Amino acid sequence: MKVILSVLGTIALITLAWVGASHASESNQAMKACLAKFNYNVNQFDTFDFSKAARCHSNYRQAVQQKQLAEMRDFLKHNARYRVPGQSLNRCWGKPREMPFESAGIETNGNSMKAWVNYKDKLPAGCYENAPWDNREAHK
Repeated sequence: MKVILSVLGTIALITLAWVGASHASESNQAMKACLAKFNYNVNQFDTFDFSKAARCHSNYRQAVQQKQLAEMRDFLKHNARYRVPGQSLNRCWGKPREMPFESAGIETNGNSMKAWVNYKDKLPAGCYENAPWDNREAHK
């Protein structure tokens, strides 16, 4: 049984590696489109002006980077806790919080001191129970 499972696992791993390697990235597809735009073929390798195709591909990469940057800016605009180190998991960051006590006090009387805290009977659900991971949906 172990041998059969190991053989099937190996076959699955090889298949996944082969399928993954056969798909070109979007950037490669864009470069191929840029080369085709300027009528490149293999016979022109030594004489072809690659700077035109490189400029075309650079424009593509800049457009992709601008799109990613706009997405990140929108995310950070609605999730400011990710701008502050150590606060990315704090879903309550920047939101008003309700204190768990009604009143507190300290009395001093000569040589003695008395301190007290009066806690509330009930608290509403906190940020951790009802806050989304990404606040962009909450602001629409």
